[in-house]
Amino acid sequence: MFIVKKGEVSLLSRPFKQAISRLCERYDGTPFELRFWGGERLRLGVGAPAFLLTFRTRRALCETALFGTLGLGEAYIRREVVFEGDLEDALTGLFELTRSIGARLPRLAPSLLEAGAAGVLGALRLGRRSGAARREKLAVERHYGLGNDFYPLYLDRRLQTSCGYFGSPSDALDDAQARKISVIAKKLALRRGQRLLDLGCGWGHFMLHAAETYGVQCLGVTLCDNQARYIREQAAARRLPVEVRVMGYEELEDEARWDRIVSLGSMCHAGEHRIEVFYDRVKALLVEGGICLLESVTRARESSRTDPFLQKHIFPGYWPPSLQGMAARAVARGLDVLDAENLRRHSELTAHCWRQNFLQNRERIARVTGFDEAFMRAWEFYLASAVAAFRTGALSFTQMVLSNGAQRDYPLAREPLYIAEEPPARERAPLVPAVQVASWGAIAPS
Repeated sequence: MFIVKKGEVSLLSRPFKQAISRLCERYDGTPFELRFWGGERLRLGVGAPAFLLTFRTRRALCETALFGTLGLGEAYIRREVVFEGDLEDALTGLFELTRSIGARLPRLAPSLLEAGAAGVLGALRLGRRSGAARREKLAVERHYGLGNDFYPLYLDRRLQTSCGYFGSPSDALDDAQARKISVIAKKLALRRGQRLLDLGCGWGHFMLHAAETYGVQCLGVTLCDNQARYIREQAAARRLPVEVRVMGYEELEDEARWDRIVSLGSMCHAGEHRIEVFYDRVKALLVEGGICLLESVTRARESSRTDPFLQKHIFPGYWPPSLQGMAARAVARGLDVLDAENLRRHSELTAHCWRQNFLQNRERIARVTGFDEAFMRAWEFYLASAVAAFRTGALSFTQMVLSNGAQRDYPLAREPLYIAEEPPARERAPLVPAVQVASWGAIAPS
């Protein structure tokens, strides 16, 4: 119910309060309290509030109601919205509320906060028009091109932007990411002498591991110059057969086919329509009987709707498909689904670790990069939103293994994928170029 302190004048209309109260009366999720600029309060859920959310201005409330995560996030950046309690828990509660309301009023759901939650890592819809590939490059550069001085201060030491693989919630992020790389290598059934293509290779540590541990020849493609420079430095320091090109996947020659293909999240950059091109290229570039592993943030149902806050402030170019969509596109091209695993809980834990690193290094990030306070608050909101979206199931994370045609030699059970030991790797170089070590501390070898 609404509570107004004695002597205070209500600034919220009676119909508004009545409508909100009716919508929220059956809410049984995390209890919390909303506070408004005029002193009014609204208690939701049963029990002591886990967090408090204060709208300090009418504008903040109106823009949140109208624009979902964009309105709420920008109000947070301007400090017109204040959270008391952990931001991850608070956004989890809000996502729970909007999912509850959306289940009762599906026609209103797109206008609620969950419209953002459903695509919290989604963004700019890239269509079939000319210039889509160029826009994809610009969008990727905007996110990953923020600089190699920024990402080491909140990611793991291998600079993995995909989720880790946790044995337990208490695992360190570095250990989870090392396990993830190992699991991917085993799922791909890597063997010495194979040729591996990494589509959207990031900072290249999966390729470095594959080349160093399994003797695989690797080519990575990225749209970011800073990532390519990093990979070249690492490959040269370790004397590994790893090549990287700054180019789009559609530019690769069909004649050069690959035994293994891996893509750790890059298909989301393609957009709703260009994802078909992405799958066409995977099919064309994979040898008969070859194996590929594709990862992606996924949602329950595909939609053109994307998150406006992430599009504007953090992650343009993202469009998460669904598990059904991933499998259907593969099967339509004659790719056989060997294995699919939902890493949603691993993604929640990873995003939580990223946020903790970001908060612990907040002052250092601002000092090293020169990013302003608005940038810092936008990233705090983004990382907490990611945790909440994965925690509530608004988003999942799907890892799918495919073969080009029937595969007879793939392991019969998953168990060997996780318990089989890998070949011993050679002595490794530091995980960052020497020029960066002096700027933010020494990094131990992997």
